[in-house]
Amino acid sequence: MKYIKVKKWIAVVAVLFVSVTACEDQLEENPYSFYAVETFFETVNQANMATLGVYDPLAELQSYGRNLSMLGDADTDILQMRGTDLNNDRRKMCHYNADPTLGWIQDSWRQLWLGIDRANMVIQQIPEMDLYTNGTEDEIKLLQRYFGEAKFLRGLMYFDLVRIFGAVPLKTTPTKASDDMAIPRASYEELYNQMEQDLTDAAELLPWSSGIPEAGERTNKGAALGLHARVCLARGGYYLDVYEKTRTRVSNYKDYYEKAAQLTKQVMESGEHKLNSSYEQLFRNYCEFKVEPMESMFEIAFFNPEGNNNNAGLIGSYNGPATDKNYIYGRANAFFNTTPLFQATFAENDVRRDVAVADFQVLADGTLKPYPSKKDDLYAPGKWRRNWHVQESKNPNNTDVNWVYLRYADVLLMRAEAENEINDGPNAAAYDAINEVRDRAGLDDLPQGLSKEEFFEALKNERTWELCFEGWRKFDLIRWNMLGDAVRQAEADLLNHRGNYPYVAGSNFDDDKDELWPIPLFDMDENPSLFQNPGF
Repeated sequence: MKYIKVKKWIAVVAVLFVSVTACEDQLEENPYSFYAVETFFETVNQANMATLGVYDPLAELQSYGRNLSMLGDADTDILQMRGTDLNNDRRKMCHYNADPTLGWIQDSWRQLWLGIDRANMVIQQIPEMDLYTNGTEDEIKLLQRYFGEAKFLRGLMYFDLVRIFGAVPLKTTPTKASDDMAIPRASYEELYNQMEQDLTDAAELLPWSSGIPEAGERTNKGAALGLHARVCLARGGYYLDVYEKTRTRVSNYKDYYEKAAQLTKQVMESGEHKLNSSYEQLFRNYCEFKVEPMESMFEIAFFNPEGNNNNAGLIGSYNGPATDKNYIYGRANAFFNTTPLFQATFAENDVRRDVAVADFQVLADGTLKPYPSKKDDLYAPGKWRRNWHVQESKNPNNTDVNWVYLRYADVLLMRAEAENEINDGPNAAAYDAINEVRDRAGLDDLPQGLSKEEFFEALKNERTWELCFEGWRKFDLIRWNMLGDAVRQAEADLLNHRGNYPYVAGSNFDDDKDELWPIPLFDMDENPSLFQNPGF
């Protein structure tokens, strides 16, 4: 059963915070119900409600219901937004023609800041509760867990802000109407130090998933360790420095690969997580609204009882195979497409190929109709399919399918990448980790004796085949300093495949600009201490 998240608004000024540049009248919106912060954090249940409120901004269309999960990962060499014109926000964002006036970019920015401010409130208030030190053993454990959840979520949302918008302001206290909101951007070092500290604290406070009834949809120690490893690989990789206006990486980057190797090793040796034996069943479970607590280390939970937009996503509707509007389980517009060239990179016996790429559409009666060769630009991600659903649609577009932010296969591949880097070539741990992923896919183990460069090429391919369309391809290419070259090569290859193939990312992409989205114009106007990202 999916854990149905309670939506409860905590009506203190800080929880209504929408961005670090919000003006005072925006902080006076009327909430659904009113509580004073001085009297709210008195019981364990109240602390739980406040913590659930931190999760809430992640489960909206403007964040992981659509914008950050799907638009944030396109266009790449394996995924593109359908259509080549630039007549709406989604195409401008994906086709590297974004501008600071786009409402969808502003919406995503604000959802993340809303979540951070809610996290700041919980982080400030829970340790001040009398029960935090004087409660029963069970009460103290629960409050420590909620405190750890807020730390994890703040680290996650700062990570998202930095990887999507670059260096941003750093604020670790809840907002009051009297605050000076003209906060400048922090340094990358300050931001990453805060993320790492939050995730270190979270791992110390949180139990493993086996100790959490809502495992998967509420975070745990393994998720904190795994996300920390992901942060370390990003910190050790390339990024577009908004101060220097060029792509760079820190000189001690191997230190962060070393830390990533240690963190992923801790997860692997815990015995708390493992791969589902069936790659297809893993994604069928997601489409059947089943939480995967062993392989899924953290899922962003979506559920709306009436099918409305709040707390519902477009997962499987935006990014699944096209499905007729009269289909019993709902339609799919298939706004995102993959390419036949990507499908062809899979080995014939790789069980992931026919799960990952849907070269068909779903008709009203559930029949799968393959596309003809001249329509191969309509291939779609196949991991989230309406015809794998088991409940009638409440809404033709919205779904209750969770977005998986981190799963164990990614931890294995991060371990393999880190070990290869710090040892200047693959060791036994690197081979064991990558081969565990390959074994499930039905592939032979990698041959022994690969050089560092050869293993890295194999690792890049493995991450693409295993994790395609799950939100990380674009950011992998950025941290490897390969995004611009990848989309330009993809366009050349696709036009060679078919002269009229509709792909424009390579022509549109500007290096040292399009690795980031712009800071929203409204927030720039409200905060004179901000400056715009390079090229915008």
